[in-house]
Amino acid sequence: MRVFPNGSGILIGLLITFALAWFLPWGGGEDDSSYSSITAASSVFLIFFSQGWNLQIHRLGAVFKEFGNLFRVHGFIFFGPPIAVSIAGEFNLIPVEWFLGFLFLSILPTTISSCVVYTSLAEGDSASALGHATLSNLMAMIWVPFAWILFVEGSEGEWLDRSVRVGQEVIPKIALLFICPSFLGWYVKSRYFQRRALWMNNWFKKVSFIGILVLVYIAFSETISGLGKTEFISLFMILFPYLIGFLIGHLILSWVGIFWASNKAEVKIAEFFCISQKSLAMGLPLLAVINGNDFKSGGLIACPLILYHFLQLSFGICFVPQFKKWVGHKSS
Repeated sequence: MRVFPNGSGILIGLLITFALAWFLPWGGGEDDSSYSSITAASSVFLIFFSQGWNLQIHRLGAVFKEFGNLFRVHGFIFFGPPIAVSIAGEFNLIPVEWFLGFLFLSILPTTISSCVVYTSLAEGDSASALGHATLSNLMAMIWVPFAWILFVEGSEGEWLDRSVRVGQEVIPKIALLFICPSFLGWYVKSRYFQRRALWMNNWFKKVSFIGILVLVYIAFSETISGLGKTEFISLFMILFPYLIGFLIGHLILSWVGIFWASNKAEVKIAEFFCISQKSLAMGLPLLAVINGNDFKSGGLIACPLILYHFLQLSFGICFVPQFKKWVGHKSS
């Protein structure tokens, strides 16, 4: 499920995409809206086909050896952040305009690429990190849509009606755009392309990254066109301090999450990076399906996720040297 190139490639790609959305936005007519829906659905299908292609099911065995750790880690990945964001929202600690964006960010799974890479660089248990990250991404296909009901619609007294609508509309989309292409990608690779898997893996990562950029372009284009550039910049400037606050809270939650972990430093490091990351590669496709054709609000919801991706990459690498020393101290 790794779909991103290196950090500089992500930054350059997203900056170019934002510039295109700013200066050459996707049109806002009815025909354009239909094309947006078709293009977004095609991109989502392609992304999850690639994730299925890169799926390493055999890695899941490492995380099922201790069910206590399994429930603790994924509890802190999926439940801790949205509960904290919901409490912050109740006390008006998050601007109303950005609350849904932070809530959506909080219910997402961990990322795979940076989680595993950082764990490996810090000499942690990379097998455990990959197992937890893979499992969280698989669970997110079902968890995220229903968590959206629980934390968003449930508070408005429409939980039952929304649940029925999700059962009728969203679940078929999940099956068609998430589960089926993921299974298809995994099956085609394991059945027909084992000898050429390495070359194809690299190709699918690049194609999937383009799919992510397409979703970002559509979301930003519709948002900027709908709000206007001045209003968008105004909201954007308000967002950044709250992202820093979310990052600090998320890191604190991650430290709390590993407090009861194994005494092995390698395992603690793996679990820390799993809990402290949120996946852009999973978040944007999930948002495209959950939010339907409302690309204007989708852009606002996506903004915290896109910017937070850069923050977690930047701050995550800062922990690597200290964790590496910790492992060396423990082993000496």
